[in-house]
Amino acid sequence: MKKFYCFVLFLFLSAVAHSQVILSLDDDSAYIDSIATLTKNTKSDSLKVLYSFKLSELYRMNKDIQKSKQYLAQANRLKNKFPFLKDAALFYNATDLREKGDQAGFEEMLLNGNNRLKKYHNTEAYRLRALILQQYGILQLRKNKDKDCMKMLVNEAIPVAKQSRDYELISGLYKAIAVIFMNSGEREKAGEYINESQKYIERVIEKSPTVAESTIEIYILKAENLVELQHFYDAKKIQDKAFETLKDFPESNLNDSYFYSEGIYYARQNKNAEALKSYTKGIKSAAKHQNEIALNRLKFAEYEVLFKLKNYEKAKANLNYLLQKSPFIADKKEYYNEMAKVYNATKEYDKAYYYSNKYNVINDSLNHTKFKTEIVELEAKYKKAESEKKITLLQSQNEKAALMIYSNRLNVILFAVLSFLLFLTVLFLWMFNKNQKKLSAQKEINLKQELSSFEDRHKLSVSKALIQGEEIERKRIARDLHDGLGSMLSGLKIQLNNKRNEATETINGVDTLLDKSIRELRNISQNLMPETLSELSLEHAVRDLCVANSNALTHIEFQYLIKKLKISKNDEIMIYRIIQELLNNALKYAKASQVLISCSHNKDVFFITVEDNGVGFDVSDAKNKNGMGLKNIKNRVDFLNGKLEIESQINRGTSVYIELNVKNENQENE
Repeated sequence: MKKFYCFVLFLFLSAVAHSQVILSLDDDSAYIDSIATLTKNTKSDSLKVLYSFKLSELYRMNKDIQKSKQYLAQANRLKNKFPFLKDAALFYNATDLREKGDQAGFEEMLLNGNNRLKKYHNTEAYRLRALILQQYGILQLRKNKDKDCMKMLVNEAIPVAKQSRDYELISGLYKAIAVIFMNSGEREKAGEYINESQKYIERVIEKSPTVAESTIEIYILKAENLVELQHFYDAKKIQDKAFETLKDFPESNLNDSYFYSEGIYYARQNKNAEALKSYTKGIKSAAKHQNEIALNRLKFAEYEVLFKLKNYEKAKANLNYLLQKSPFIADKKEYYNEMAKVYNATKEYDKAYYYSNKYNVINDSLNHTKFKTEIVELEAKYKKAESEKKITLLQSQNEKAALMIYSNRLNVILFAVLSFLLFLTVLFLWMFNKNQKKLSAQKEINLKQELSSFEDRHKLSVSKALIQGEEIERKRIARDLHDGLGSMLSGLKIQLNNKRNEATETINGVDTLLDKSIRELRNISQNLMPETLSELSLEHAVRDLCVANSNALTHIEFQYLIKKLKISKNDEIMIYRIIQELLNNALKYAKASQVLISCSHNKDVFFITVEDNGVGFDVSDAKNKNGMGLKNIKNRVDFLNGKLEIESQINRGTSVYIELNVKNENQENE
């Protein structure tokens, strides 16, 4: 859940003007009106263009699309007289492409804008370039290119932003790096970057419509990270700091994230009742603001508490909601794993296995360990670059100093180099040790999974062999009875008929007994291996079975809804045995007066439905589940990789639904 845990907070809830969900705290109309007044009254066309671009962004943030487009059009009409503003317009116009869904055009215009603005060395140019690089980094994240995003933020965006002296922007970039470290579980490192982000946001002096929201957002993010580090006292202090502002704005969508932070604060201390209250408030707030990302985070956090409290039904409801709503495959992987845990706890092992299998399929395609290692390497490169800049600056300053401090300068440089090498050595050893531990743990997990898979395959092969052996033996016994004992009884009957005149009464009694014996022999042979199944088709065999078992007390209706199907004899025998066992159960135990048997087919799936109006039984009763009849049916269904579902209530009949995977040889020939 780490990816979902924090990543979306940066991607969708950032207070930067180009995010998808705009954080709101108070009414910024007065600030926007003041900029609009300046734009209207200024006589400088260059200022009019610059203010118009900014107003376009501000109105877009406030969802006033008409005014946003109006000011953007005004800026575009006047921009061509000013080379810098003409190049800057690429950034502001790129947003329009993104909102139209032209991601390729949006990305191309961002890169073009960055290249055009490199020739300018004023603070506004640096600010726009940092925003462009930040937006481009977000695009890489959406393409799952986390490494490229990290490089962009560390090596380009932050250095450029520092030249702009826009502390709010610098704070946002440090926050983005902190979030990436939180995603990878590096909480201590994340704390360092959050502290940097807080330091810069609290240095902001210039008025901005987003600085208050950005400040509260950083406080909430810091509180979350401190909770995960189990620094509960410090987390509570920073939460209270955020609440001092938020309490006056109960309708702000920042409350979505605040209640999440408050909830995990209580949950990590096992104060489950308080945690659920906080999550309930947050869910209500997020739903009101239609903030799906925050709503998903709150739903999952609530699920964790519900699972701890063994409230499995509500826990399952939350997971089902998240599986429907989540857009991220990595999140769905974790939801499948959690769903398997819930069903395992409720002892519904077939469903637990189903969701566990879904989790394993997705998990094989993801490699979080590699991502984490690359992040640490990028951080090392960033620190190395920062250290080299400091050394270069120190050398430049010392060269201008007097000769008398020359020796001191050499000592400082030498100390810095040795310290840096020592740091790299320690970092390398720490990384190597950590990766070795992770590899060992992963190998152990893989071994357990392989053993479990081998055990399942072994059980299936044993079951397959038993079923095939049983069918072979049935055929042999049926053949022996028919060809051997059947022939002998028929011959004896012929001889008795030839002697009928000699002892008529005695022979008639023996003849009657022989007729019964021959009929019983044929019934036994038919049950062991029906001739219609061997000579004709599955449809004829099942229809004969239904006719043979119908009587005055029980009406059996057979529906065969298949026009053209050719499957292997082994599969036909397996299907026949399943229907035979189900019909036997309906007649022997259910005491049914009406039985419906239906067969249908779609692609490679064969459907069987058997319904009766008998006495029914309790499906949850272990005795009913473990009867030999149901065991035989389950073994045959498993043999064909099928699914079995039974619905029954006392005195309300029984319905059995079966799906079997069979190969249609007609389709293969076609």
